[in-house]
Amino acid sequence: MEPLLAPPGVRTAPVETLSEPAPALPPPAVRALQLLLIGGAAVVVWIWLWTWSGVQAYAWPGVDNGLTERGLAYLLVLGPAVPVNLLAAIWLSKGGRRAQLYLAAAGALAAVQLVVLFTPAAMPVRLAMTDGGTAVGIRFLFTVVPILFLGIVLAAGTPVRGWLHEGPDRPLGRVVSVELAVWGLALVLALGAGTEVRAWASTAAEPKAPVGDFTEADTWQRLETAAGETVAALPAFNGFAARALEVAPCGYHTTAGLPAYRYLLTYEFRAADFPTYETVIAERWTGEDYMLTYDGATLEGTTSITATRTDAITLAYTGGDRPALHLESSCVERTDTPPCLPPQGAPTTDDIKGIRCPELI
Repeated sequence: MEPLLAPPGVRTAPVETLSEPAPALPPPAVRALQLLLIGGAAVVVWIWLWTWSGVQAYAWPGVDNGLTERGLAYLLVLGPAVPVNLLAAIWLSKGGRRAQLYLAAAGALAAVQLVVLFTPAAMPVRLAMTDGGTAVGIRFLFTVVPILFLGIVLAAGTPVRGWLHEGPDRPLGRVVSVELAVWGLALVLALGAGTEVRAWASTAAEPKAPVGDFTEADTWQRLETAAGETVAALPAFNGFAARALEVAPCGYHTTAGLPAYRYLLTYEFRAADFPTYETVIAERWTGEDYMLTYDGATLEGTTSITATRTDAITLAYTGGDRPALHLESSCVERTDTPPCLPPQGAPTTDDIKGIRCPELI
């Protein structure tokens, strides 16, 4: 049908076109809830990194302390919170049933994680809870749970509830693409972290092979010298309470057909100003011929300092109820029986295993 023409000289009024309304912006309470979800994911990542750092304090050459199992157990418990929280924050920008689902999942998951961290029998690997596991639960309790509580308060408010119920239904293709992207990225990062944990733990537990020209003949003396050099730097050093030496087989023979052994020397301190001792020991082990490898604390909060020397000696200081120095050699070839050495620092007890020293009894 032809449109009507206006008479000559008469201007027609402009025709108004209807435009679609601009999409509604989330209320401030929803924005705050999104920030809490993202912050909660970041805190969980920080807790796992702190936990893995504490687990590394239990490493010792040639000893399998279950570091892989511990690291992966905490990753399995804490990791799912990251993609769940991120997806809840993403879907919350439009509201709707998908946002409701992930918001409820984020809250329920945090509650389950708290229970698991405080319940050793519920951990994927029970060994993960044997050393300081409660400390992880306490850190989770005082960081993630407050965020969870604030999130529940916001979600229960009228603005958020109204926003969640008014959200549109999303196309299935968009839902699948977004969730595949987030879960896929989370899986790749988790596999990368798990691979790194396994590789680090395997390397840390691997016995050291014979190094250079060191043989059993001077190994004990080198350990005693390293202990003496360490305590020589301590202010007001008042001696040791106990000494223990253990000579253990490495479980293989060298290319020359000789058995390999490693020496572990432990000196327990008498009562002293241990915070000062720890500072001085860390400084001493950063000097020439030393490389500081760890200066921190276990999951229980016990100070742990480790280092290596250029002559293949591993050194460690552990705090706690019985602060002590631990020195271990690499695996060395057994040639002749080495001479027995008297203790230093006048310890009250002297325990020697794996080698006969009747003159020290």
